[in-house]
Amino acid sequence: MHTLAAKIRQELNIAGQCGVYEHELARVWPREGKERETAIEKFAKEHGWRVRYDKDKFVAIFDAEPPSERN
Repeated sequence: MHTLAAKIRQELNIAGQCGVYEHELARVWPREGKERETAIEKFAKEHGWRVRYDKDKFVAIFDAEPPSERN
């Protein structure tokens, strides 16, 4: 997860958002895993990011969490 977090952080610094595709997500969170989306959302929140999915859920898009959504 550290490698994925570093990749996302680097891309956020450059482009402001980072798309992580299914094959990369599956390395950390298996497709068959229960509560997969919850785990991905927790990972994002722990890093101060938010995650959105495209309509087919084959890519997770991370970006900075808006201040109004931070706890």
